[in-house]
Amino acid sequence: MALTCRVQYLNDRDPFECSSFLPEPPRPPVHTFSRTLPLINQIAAVHKLLKAPHRLDDTALQLYKDGDYGSYLDLESSINEQQEEFESFNSNRKNSIVLRTQLSVRVHAIIEKLLNSEGRDLRRALFSLKQIFQEDKDLVHEFVQNDGLACLIKVGNDADQNYQNYILRALGQVMLYVDGMNGVMEHPLTIQWLYGLVSSKFRLVVKTALKLLLVFVEYTYSNSVLLVKAVKAVDYVHTCKPWTNLMKLMKDYDSADTEILIYAMTLINKTLNGLPDQDMYYDQVDALEEQGMENIIRKYMSKQGTDLDLLRQFQIYEAVLAHEDGDDEKTTPLRQLDEALRKSLKNRKSLTATLHPDDRRKSRRRLIGSSPVTLTLTPTRIITPPLSPDILAMNGLNGHEED
Repeated sequence: MALTCRVQYLNDRDPFECSSFLPEPPRPPVHTFSRTLPLINQIAAVHKLLKAPHRLDDTALQLYKDGDYGSYLDLESSINEQQEEFESFNSNRKNSIVLRTQLSVRVHAIIEKLLNSEGRDLRRALFSLKQIFQEDKDLVHEFVQNDGLACLIKVGNDADQNYQNYILRALGQVMLYVDGMNGVMEHPLTIQWLYGLVSSKFRLVVKTALKLLLVFVEYTYSNSVLLVKAVKAVDYVHTCKPWTNLMKLMKDYDSADTEILIYAMTLINKTLNGLPDQDMYYDQVDALEEQGMENIIRKYMSKQGTDLDLLRQFQIYEAVLAHEDGDDEKTTPLRQLDEALRKSLKNRKSLTATLHPDDRRKSRRRLIGSSPVTLTLTPTRIITPPLSPDILAMNGLNGHEED
Protein backbone atom coordinates (compact mmCIF):
# COMPACT_ATOMS: atom_id res chain seq x y z
CA MET A 1 0.00 0.00 0.00
CA ALA A 2 1.26 3.48 -0.86
CA LEU A 3 0.39 7.17 -0.78
CA THR A 4 1.51 9.29 -3.70
CA CYS A 5 1.39 13.04 -3.16
CA ARG A 6 3.25 16.28 -3.65
CA VAL A 7 6.18 17.10 -1.36
CA GLN A 8 7.67 20.50 -0.53
CA TYR A 9 9.93 22.12 2.05
CA LEU A 10 9.84 25.28 4.14
CA ASN A 11 13.18 26.96 4.76
CA ASP A 12 12.66 27.82 8.42
CA ARG A 13 16.11 26.91 9.71
CA ASP A 14 16.36 30.41 11.15
CA PRO A 15 12.90 31.27 12.56
CA PHE A 16 13.71 34.99 12.41
CA GLU A 17 14.75 34.92 8.76
CA CYS A 18 11.77 32.94 7.49
CA SER A 19 10.27 35.75 5.43
CA SER A 20 7.78 33.57 3.57
CA PHE A 21 5.65 30.79 4.98
CA LEU A 22 4.85 29.43 1.54
CA PRO A 23 6.42 26.03 0.92
CA GLU A 24 8.86 25.47 -1.92
CA PRO A 25 9.20 24.71 -4.75
CA PRO A 26 6.07 26.30 -6.24
CA ARG A 27 5.89 23.36 -8.67
CA PRO A 28 6.50 20.50 -6.29
CA PRO A 29 7.61 17.00 -7.24
CA VAL A 30 5.59 13.91 -6.39
CA HIS A 31 6.78 11.25 -3.96
CA THR A 32 5.38 7.84 -3.11
CA PHE A 33 5.23 6.97 0.60
CA SER A 34 4.77 3.53 2.06
CA ARG A 35 1.73 3.47 4.32
CA THR A 36 3.18 0.79 6.57
CA LEU A 37 6.78 1.86 7.17
CA PRO A 38 7.63 4.43 9.87
CA LEU A 39 8.13 7.87 8.35
CA ILE A 40 11.54 8.15 10.00
CA ASN A 41 12.71 5.53 7.48
CA GLN A 42 11.34 7.52 4.53
CA ILE A 43 12.23 11.12 5.32
CA ALA A 44 15.77 10.88 3.90
CA ALA A 45 14.38 10.12 0.45
CA VAL A 46 12.12 13.19 0.63
CA HIS A 47 15.05 15.34 1.79
CA LYS A 48 17.17 14.13 -1.12
CA LEU A 49 14.41 14.57 -3.70
CA LEU A 50 13.77 18.17 -2.63
CA LYS A 51 17.46 19.03 -2.19
CA ALA A 52 16.32 20.77 0.99
CA PRO A 53 18.83 23.03 2.83
CA HIS A 54 18.01 21.53 6.26
CA ARG A 55 20.17 19.19 8.29
CA LEU A 56 18.48 15.82 7.93
CA ASP A 57 18.58 15.16 11.69
CA ASP A 58 16.69 18.42 12.33
CA THR A 59 13.77 17.77 9.99
CA ALA A 60 10.11 16.99 10.54
CA LEU A 61 7.12 16.42 8.27
CA GLN A 62 3.94 18.47 8.36
CA LEU A 63 0.73 18.27 6.37
CA TYR A 64 -0.16 21.22 4.15
CA LYS A 65 -3.88 21.08 3.38
CA ASP A 66 -6.03 23.57 1.51
CA GLY A 67 -3.38 26.27 1.72
CA ASP A 68 -2.86 25.96 5.47
CA TYR A 69 -0.41 24.09 7.67
CA GLY A 70 -1.95 21.17 9.53
CA SER A 71 -0.65 18.53 11.90
CA TYR A 72 2.96 17.53 12.37
CA LEU A 73 3.37 13.86 11.60
CA ASP A 74 4.80 11.38 14.08
CA LEU A 75 7.99 10.17 12.42
CA GLU A 76 8.09 7.05 14.57
CA SER A 77 4.72 5.94 13.19
CA SER A 78 3.51 4.90 9.78
CA ILE A 79 0.87 6.73 7.76
CA ASN A 80 -1.65 3.99 8.55
CA GLU A 81 -1.03 4.49 12.27
CA GLN A 82 -1.99 8.16 12.01
CA GLN A 83 -4.66 7.87 9.36
CA GLU A 84 -6.92 10.41 11.11
CA GLU A 85 -4.45 13.15 10.23
CA PHE A 86 -4.85 12.31 6.55
CA GLU A 87 -8.63 12.61 6.52
CA SER A 88 -9.68 14.50 3.36
CA PHE A 89 -6.00 14.90 2.44
CA ASN A 90 -6.54 13.38 -1.01
CA SER A 91 -9.57 15.57 -1.76
CA ASN A 92 -7.31 18.35 -3.04
CA ARG A 93 -4.49 17.43 -5.39
CA LYS A 94 -2.59 20.58 -4.32
CA ASN A 95 -2.22 19.28 -0.77
CA SER A 96 1.31 18.26 0.12
CA ILE A 97 3.60 16.93 2.81
CA VAL A 98 6.10 19.60 3.84
CA LEU A 99 9.59 18.96 5.15
CA ARG A 100 10.63 21.57 7.70
CA THR A 101 12.68 22.11 10.86
CA GLN A 102 11.62 20.26 14.01
CA LEU A 103 9.75 22.32 16.59
CA SER A 104 12.32 21.71 19.33
CA VAL A 105 15.18 22.83 17.08
CA ARG A 106 13.36 26.04 16.15
CA VAL A 107 12.50 26.79 19.78
CA HIS A 108 16.09 26.39 20.87
CA ALA A 109 17.17 28.67 18.02
CA ILE A 110 14.65 31.30 19.19
CA ILE A 111 15.77 31.12 22.81
CA GLU A 112 19.45 31.24 21.89
CA LYS A 113 18.85 34.28 19.68
CA LEU A 114 16.97 36.14 22.40
CA LEU A 115 19.51 35.41 25.11
CA ASN A 116 22.60 36.17 23.03
CA SER A 117 21.51 39.17 20.96
CA GLU A 118 21.60 42.85 21.78
CA GLY A 119 20.91 46.18 20.15
CA ARG A 120 19.29 46.11 16.74
CA ASP A 121 19.45 42.32 16.45
CA LEU A 122 17.53 41.86 19.69
CA ARG A 123 15.01 44.50 18.67
CA ARG A 124 14.33 42.74 15.37
CA ALA A 125 14.04 39.35 17.07
CA LEU A 126 11.55 40.58 19.66
CA PHE A 127 9.53 42.43 17.03
CA SER A 128 9.23 39.24 14.95
CA LEU A 129 8.27 36.99 17.84
CA LYS A 130 4.52 37.68 17.78
CA GLN A 131 4.25 36.76 14.10
CA ILE A 132 6.34 33.62 14.60
CA PHE A 133 3.89 32.41 17.26
CA GLN A 134 0.94 33.53 15.18
CA GLU A 135 2.05 31.45 12.21
CA ASP A 136 2.49 28.18 14.12
CA LYS A 137 0.38 27.32 17.17
CA ASP A 138 2.35 24.09 17.68
CA LEU A 139 5.46 26.17 18.24
CA VAL A 140 3.80 27.84 21.24
CA HIS A 141 3.39 24.51 23.05
CA GLU A 142 7.03 23.62 22.42
CA PHE A 143 8.14 27.09 23.50
CA VAL A 144 6.45 27.02 26.90
CA GLN A 145 7.62 23.45 27.49
CA ASN A 146 11.26 24.44 26.94
CA ASP A 147 11.55 27.38 29.35
CA GLY A 148 10.62 29.91 26.71
CA LEU A 149 8.63 31.98 29.20
CA ALA A 150 11.61 32.16 31.54
CA CYS A 151 13.66 33.41 28.59
CA LEU A 152 11.15 36.18 27.85
CA ILE A 153 11.13 37.29 31.48
CA LYS A 154 14.92 37.30 31.66
CA VAL A 155 15.15 39.49 28.56
CA GLY A 156 12.24 41.66 29.71
CA ASN A 157 13.78 42.37 33.11
CA ASP A 158 16.81 43.98 31.49
CA ALA A 159 15.01 45.66 28.58
CA ASP A 160 13.74 49.18 27.96
CA GLN A 161 10.05 49.93 27.44
CA ASN A 162 10.14 49.36 23.67
CA TYR A 163 11.53 45.86 24.07
CA GLN A 164 9.07 45.18 26.89
CA ASN A 165 6.21 46.15 24.59
CA TYR A 166 7.42 43.68 21.96
CA ILE A 167 7.64 40.96 24.61
CA LEU A 168 4.13 41.76 25.84
CA ARG A 169 2.81 41.52 22.27
CA ALA A 170 4.42 38.11 21.88
CA LEU A 171 3.18 36.97 25.29
CA GLY A 172 -0.33 38.07 24.37
CA GLN A 173 -0.15 35.85 21.29
CA VAL A 174 1.06 32.94 23.42
CA MET A 175 -1.88 33.38 25.80
CA LEU A 176 -4.38 33.13 22.93
CA TYR A 177 -3.62 29.42 22.67
CA VAL A 178 -4.71 26.87 25.27
CA ASP A 179 -1.20 25.43 25.50
CA GLY A 180 0.21 28.91 25.91
CA MET A 181 -2.24 29.92 28.63
CA ASN A 182 -1.62 26.66 30.47
CA GLY A 183 2.09 27.38 30.27
CA VAL A 184 1.59 30.82 31.82
CA MET A 185 -0.60 29.32 34.55
CA GLU A 186 2.21 26.92 35.43
CA HIS A 187 4.88 29.64 35.42
CA PRO A 188 4.40 32.00 38.40
CA LEU A 189 7.30 34.24 37.36
CA THR A 190 5.41 35.30 34.24
CA ILE A 191 2.41 36.43 36.28
CA GLN A 192 4.71 38.19 38.75
CA TRP A 193 6.49 39.96 35.90
CA LEU A 194 3.22 41.18 34.44
CA TYR A 195 2.09 42.52 37.80
CA GLY A 196 5.47 44.16 38.31
CA LEU A 197 5.10 46.02 35.00
CA VAL A 198 2.00 47.75 36.37
CA SER A 199 4.43 50.00 38.25
CA SER A 200 6.21 51.03 35.04
CA LYS A 201 6.37 54.75 34.29
CA PHE A 202 5.47 54.05 30.66
CA ARG A 203 1.73 54.05 30.01
CA LEU A 204 1.72 51.64 27.08
CA VAL A 205 3.62 49.06 29.13
CA VAL A 206 1.20 49.50 32.05
CA LYS A 207 -1.88 49.30 29.85
CA THR A 208 -0.73 46.20 27.99
CA ALA A 209 0.29 44.44 31.21
CA LEU A 210 -3.15 45.17 32.70
CA LYS A 211 -4.87 43.85 29.57
CA LEU A 212 -2.92 40.60 29.72
CA LEU A 213 -3.65 40.18 33.43
CA LEU A 214 -7.35 40.68 32.65
CA VAL A 215 -7.17 38.02 29.95
CA PHE A 216 -5.46 35.77 32.49
CA VAL A 217 -8.04 36.10 35.29
CA GLU A 218 -10.98 35.90 32.88
CA TYR A 219 -9.73 32.59 31.48
CA THR A 220 -10.75 30.60 34.57
CA TYR A 221 -11.71 31.41 38.16
CA SER A 222 -8.70 29.54 39.55
CA ASN A 223 -6.39 32.06 37.88
CA SER A 224 -7.60 34.65 40.40
CA VAL A 225 -5.85 32.67 43.12
CA LEU A 226 -2.68 32.48 41.02
CA LEU A 227 -2.71 36.24 40.54
CA VAL A 228 -3.21 36.83 44.27
CA LYS A 229 -0.16 34.67 44.97
CA ALA A 230 1.86 36.57 42.37
CA VAL A 231 0.83 39.94 43.82
CA LYS A 232 1.78 38.80 47.30
CA ALA A 233 5.18 37.54 46.11
CA VAL A 234 6.07 40.77 44.28
CA ASP A 235 4.88 43.16 46.97
CA TYR A 236 6.49 41.10 49.75
CA VAL A 237 9.89 41.49 48.11
CA HIS A 238 9.38 45.25 48.03
CA THR A 239 8.01 45.24 51.62
CA CYS A 240 4.72 46.67 50.36
CA LYS A 241 1.12 45.81 51.06
CA PRO A 242 -0.58 43.56 48.49
CA TRP A 243 -1.93 45.39 45.44
CA THR A 244 0.33 48.39 45.98
CA ASN A 245 1.04 48.73 42.25
CA LEU A 246 -2.65 48.95 41.34
CA MET A 247 -3.48 51.22 44.24
CA LYS A 248 -0.82 53.69 43.13
CA LEU A 249 -2.57 53.86 39.77
CA MET A 250 -5.94 54.41 41.41
CA LYS A 251 -4.55 57.25 43.56
CA ASP A 252 -3.41 59.16 40.49
CA TYR A 253 -6.51 61.36 40.53
CA ASP A 254 -5.20 63.63 37.79
CA SER A 255 -4.41 60.78 35.41
CA ALA A 256 -5.18 61.68 31.82
CA ASP A 257 -5.56 58.01 30.91
CA THR A 258 -8.93 56.92 32.25
CA GLU A 259 -8.60 53.64 30.37
CA ILE A 260 -5.77 52.55 32.66
CA LEU A 261 -7.91 53.27 35.72
CA ILE A 262 -10.80 51.26 34.28
CA TYR A 263 -8.50 48.32 33.50
CA ALA A 264 -7.00 48.48 36.99
CA MET A 265 -10.34 48.54 38.81
CA THR A 266 -11.79 45.88 36.52
CA LEU A 267 -8.80 43.66 37.27
CA ILE A 268 -9.34 44.12 41.00
CA ASN A 269 -13.02 43.21 40.68
CA LYS A 270 -12.43 40.23 38.40
CA THR A 271 -9.79 38.87 40.75
CA LEU A 272 -11.84 39.37 43.92
CA ASN A 273 -14.93 37.82 42.40
CA GLY A 274 -13.03 34.76 41.25
CA LEU A 275 -11.73 33.87 44.72
CA PRO A 276 -13.20 30.65 46.13
CA ASP A 277 -13.74 31.53 49.80
CA GLN A 278 -14.48 34.52 51.99
CA ASP A 279 -11.24 34.42 53.96
CA MET A 280 -9.19 34.88 50.81
CA TYR A 281 -11.61 37.54 49.58
CA TYR A 282 -11.43 39.51 52.83
CA ASP A 283 -7.62 39.24 52.96
CA GLN A 284 -7.46 41.07 49.63
CA VAL A 285 -10.24 43.56 50.36
CA ASP A 286 -8.76 44.48 53.73
CA ALA A 287 -5.40 45.13 52.07
CA LEU A 288 -7.14 47.41 49.56
CA GLU A 289 -9.13 49.18 52.26
CA GLU A 290 -6.01 49.75 54.38
CA GLN A 291 -4.54 51.59 51.41
CA GLY A 292 -7.57 53.85 51.11
CA MET A 293 -9.90 52.19 48.60
CA GLU A 294 -13.01 53.71 50.20
CA ASN A 295 -11.48 57.16 50.04
CA ILE A 296 -10.45 56.63 46.41
CA ILE A 297 -13.98 55.63 45.43
CA ARG A 298 -15.50 58.65 47.16
CA LYS A 299 -13.00 61.00 45.54
CA TYR A 300 -13.78 59.79 42.04
CA MET A 301 -17.51 59.86 42.78
CA SER A 302 -17.31 63.50 43.81
CA LYS A 303 -15.10 64.46 40.87
CA GLN A 304 -16.84 66.08 37.91
CA GLY A 305 -16.63 64.18 34.63
CA THR A 306 -15.54 60.82 36.05
CA ASP A 307 -15.98 58.12 33.40
CA LEU A 308 -19.16 56.07 33.85
CA ASP A 309 -17.36 52.79 33.10
CA LEU A 310 -14.98 53.50 35.96
CA LEU A 311 -17.87 54.36 38.26
CA ARG A 312 -19.56 51.12 37.24
CA GLN A 313 -16.51 49.18 38.44
CA PHE A 314 -16.67 51.04 41.77
CA GLN A 315 -20.35 50.13 41.96
CA ILE A 316 -19.52 46.44 41.48
CA TYR A 317 -16.82 46.59 44.16
CA GLU A 318 -19.20 48.19 46.66
CA ALA A 319 -22.11 45.87 45.85
CA VAL A 320 -20.00 42.74 46.31
CA LEU A 321 -18.43 44.02 49.52
CA ALA A 322 -21.86 44.84 50.96
CA HIS A 323 -23.14 41.43 49.90
CA GLU A 324 -20.30 39.60 51.63
CA ASP A 325 -20.84 41.71 54.77
CA GLY A 326 -24.59 41.05 54.70
CA ASP A 327 -25.47 44.68 53.93
CA ASP A 328 -27.13 44.14 50.55
CA GLU A 329 -29.96 46.54 51.30
CA LYS A 330 -27.54 49.44 51.83
CA THR A 331 -26.08 49.59 48.33
CA THR A 332 -26.63 48.49 44.72
CA PRO A 333 -28.71 45.27 44.67
CA LEU A 334 -26.86 42.27 43.29
CA ARG A 335 -29.70 41.67 40.86
CA GLN A 336 -28.41 44.67 38.91
CA LEU A 337 -25.08 42.92 38.36
CA ASP A 338 -24.44 40.31 35.68
CA GLU A 339 -25.46 36.69 36.20
CA ALA A 340 -21.92 35.24 36.08
CA LEU A 341 -20.88 37.52 38.93
CA ARG A 342 -23.90 36.58 41.04
CA LYS A 343 -23.17 32.90 40.44
CA SER A 344 -19.56 33.21 41.64
CA LEU A 345 -20.73 35.01 44.78
CA LYS A 346 -23.31 32.33 45.48
CA ASN A 347 -20.66 29.62 45.20
CA ARG A 348 -18.31 31.47 47.53
CA LYS A 349 -21.08 32.12 50.05
CA SER A 350 -21.97 28.44 50.18
CA LEU A 351 -18.60 27.63 51.75
CA THR A 352 -19.66 29.44 54.93
CA ALA A 353 -23.39 28.74 54.76
CA THR A 354 -23.34 26.60 57.91
CA LEU A 355 -22.00 29.43 60.07
CA HIS A 356 -24.24 31.78 62.02
CA PRO A 357 -24.25 35.23 60.37
CA ASP A 358 -22.67 36.77 63.48
CA ASP A 359 -19.79 34.27 63.29
CA ARG A 360 -18.85 34.98 59.71
CA ARG A 361 -15.88 37.17 58.99
CA LYS A 362 -16.60 40.79 58.07
CA SER A 363 -14.59 43.34 56.16
CA ARG A 364 -12.26 45.81 57.82
CA ARG A 365 -14.58 48.62 56.76
CA ARG A 366 -17.58 46.95 58.41
CA LEU A 367 -15.66 46.31 61.63
CA ILE A 368 -14.67 49.96 62.03
CA GLY A 369 -18.26 51.01 61.47
CA SER A 370 -18.10 52.65 58.04
CA SER A 371 -21.17 52.40 55.82
CA PRO A 372 -21.05 51.08 52.24
CA VAL A 373 -20.62 53.73 49.57
CA THR A 374 -23.93 54.30 47.79
CA LEU A 375 -23.61 54.97 44.09
CA THR A 376 -26.36 55.50 41.52
CA LEU A 377 -25.42 56.02 37.90
CA THR A 378 -27.51 58.01 35.46
CA PRO A 379 -26.63 59.07 31.91
CA THR A 380 -26.19 62.68 33.00
CA ARG A 381 -25.00 62.77 36.57
CA ILE A 382 -23.88 60.82 39.57
CA ILE A 383 -25.87 60.84 42.79
CA THR A 384 -23.62 60.33 45.79
CA PRO A 385 -23.63 61.30 49.45
CA PRO A 386 -21.19 64.04 50.51
CA LEU A 387 -18.00 63.21 52.34
CA SER A 388 -18.77 63.32 56.05
CA PRO A 389 -16.27 64.70 58.60
CA ASP A 390 -15.98 61.22 60.13
CA ILE A 391 -15.06 59.66 56.81
CA LEU A 392 -12.58 62.44 56.07
CA ALA A 393 -10.85 61.94 59.40
CA MET A 394 -10.87 58.15 59.16
CA ASN A 395 -9.24 58.15 55.73
CA GLY A 396 -6.63 60.77 56.51
CA LEU A 397 -7.93 63.37 54.08
CA ASN A 398 -7.44 66.30 56.45
CA GLY A 399 -4.21 67.58 55.06
CA HIS A 400 -2.68 64.37 53.72
CA GLU A 401 -3.48 61.20 51.84
CA GLU A 402 -2.89 57.63 52.86
CA ASP A 403 0.16 55.93 51.44
